[in-house]
Amino acid sequence: MKKLVALLLCLCMAATACTFALAEGYTPGVYEGTGAGRNGDIVVSVTFSETAIESIEVVSHTETAGIGDTPIERIPGEIVKYQSLAVDAVTGATLTSEGIVAAVADAVTKAGGDAEALKQVEIQQEVSDAQVDKTADVIILGGGGAGMAAAVAAAEKGASVIVVEKTAALGGNTVRSGGYMNAATYTAQSNGMTEGQMETVMELATEEPKNDTQAKWQATVLEEIEAYKASGATYLFDSPSLHALQTYKGGDYEAIPELIENMCMNAPETFEWLKEMGFDWRDYSVAVIGSLWPRAQMSQTYKSGIGFIEVFTNQIAAKNLDVEILYEVQATDLTVDGDKVVGAVGKGTDGTTYNFTANKGVILATGGFGANVEMRQKYNTIWADLGENIPTTNSPAITGDGIVMAEAVGAGLIGMEKIQLLAIADPETGALDAHVGDATSICVNKEGKRYVNETERRDVLAAAALAQTDGIFYIISSSQNSDLDENGYNSYGLHIDDLVAAGEVYRADTLEELAVQIGMDPDVLVDSVKKFNEAVTSGYDPEFGRTVFNTHALIEDVGPYYACPRSPAVHHTMGGVCVDVDTHVLREDGTKIEGLYAAGEVTGGLHGSNRLGGNAITDCLTNGRIAGLTVVEEN
Repeated sequence: MKKLVALLLCLCMAATACTFALAEGYTPGVYEGTGAGRNGDIVVSVTFSETAIESIEVVSHTETAGIGDTPIERIPGEIVKYQSLAVDAVTGATLTSEGIVAAVADAVTKAGGDAEALKQVEIQQEVSDAQVDKTADVIILGGGGAGMAAAVAAAEKGASVIVVEKTAALGGNTVRSGGYMNAATYTAQSNGMTEGQMETVMELATEEPKNDTQAKWQATVLEEIEAYKASGATYLFDSPSLHALQTYKGGDYEAIPELIENMCMNAPETFEWLKEMGFDWRDYSVAVIGSLWPRAQMSQTYKSGIGFIEVFTNQIAAKNLDVEILYEVQATDLTVDGDKVVGAVGKGTDGTTYNFTANKGVILATGGFGANVEMRQKYNTIWADLGENIPTTNSPAITGDGIVMAEAVGAGLIGMEKIQLLAIADPETGALDAHVGDATSICVNKEGKRYVNETERRDVLAAAALAQTDGIFYIISSSQNSDLDENGYNSYGLHIDDLVAAGEVYRADTLEELAVQIGMDPDVLVDSVKKFNEAVTSGYDPEFGRTVFNTHALIEDVGPYYACPRSPAVHHTMGGVCVDVDTHVLREDGTKIEGLYAAGEVTGGLHGSNRLGGNAITDCLTNGRIAGLTVVEEN
């Protein structure tokens, strides 16, 4: 009788296209299942009747906030609804989605069901042929940092806004970032100034300028540094003009100076704008990998870059701003009337076509193309290989959509070959979140030796890492420079115990034990750390010429100690559509495309051949805000 009932129920489940053999059904009860997620095990509690999965609860996980949230909310319900393990992964969170499915499959097996058969159950999704027309003052394509900054800025000026987001959640690459934003503000005074740093400033301020704009920055810095010296100050000197000089030189003088000036001079205002919205900045700044100076700002409480997105959504709610957000709608084309961009066309995951009309303008904020292997290979002229075997730190949704759309309506492109690798990625996945240790701390290769100035430019760091055995190195840290908070969580909200259990991080009470764990000569590692600490203490590294050290750079003489294996991955595409300082998209001849604006990584010309660490968030938020203001004020 049980077989007959199960068969009849299976035939009645038309929506699930049930084709698997549930001959014996399930043993009723509640079972736990475990699956490997992005950062560690995902544990689910699944309730079964004799014939169906009744409910699923995710009871524990270590997935990154802002990335894993949507699949955790959505996937269990879809499995129950369709009685199938063939549910679609959430775009941008594939590993988390797969981990949940694997955990449920484990529970199914424990309950006596056939997990492999459930994976074959086809889900008949209804495909819509509906046409939806939507109009707003401003249409923003992309809901990452740049898009949300633009949305809030425009809406605060009274505009109606529609944000078209390709994935099921806001954030783009911003939520995958470490959450650092460069801005020359008062927080620099939390750091001391060394002789080596003063020499760096003077070298930048007195080198032969490439143009009048650089000469202007230099003159400003010289005036500022004289006033600084006259005051008797000993804290770290910083200013927007110094920020501009370092950004320009860091990109091999290949960036457009006016774009650099626009970002660096406006960055402190962006800092204050976010502060006014409730963003709780730390009262000190630090150097991050490839930043060249301790001017990176971060929240006191938010983990990673999710705080920037939350402060914008909170502002929208608190002020009841006229911002509508459409999820899982991919913009495919820009619409034009003569030479003017007047809207866009998008396609929903259910097949619905969306026709967006912009009364004032369209803002592209779709990001770069780091996750598009074909585009990487098409434009790459710098690296030996950027094919499928090279992972990316990017969201899988960052595939150059905006660049393609803009080019189709006549936009000029600049610097498309300038693709940045970031050295500190997970060797297998390219992810950044399973990370422990200040990236400017001591880095050693598999032999236990330092091989580079850890505060060098990102392209230098990536090339140096690739030259090491297997392209692998380890960030070595102790408690004070582990970037773990008092409760053991890293800057992405992941706990050290989970990271160690997952094999993402090694931990030991002594350096010698740590060396043994990771397969290197203990004497070599101990000697490398000893020399590094001597350099930190003196403020100068004679081996690699390093002069910039964070205040917590010393490796302590008491454990625990950590080793985090890292390797380069595609991180940032410096090339993109041509824009001016007001974020107008430009044709190749420099003329404006009326009605079209762009901000963030979709644009090119700002970072030159190499982006400084911490400048991406500055770019996105500062230029996103400028785009939102410009489109409203001009129209």
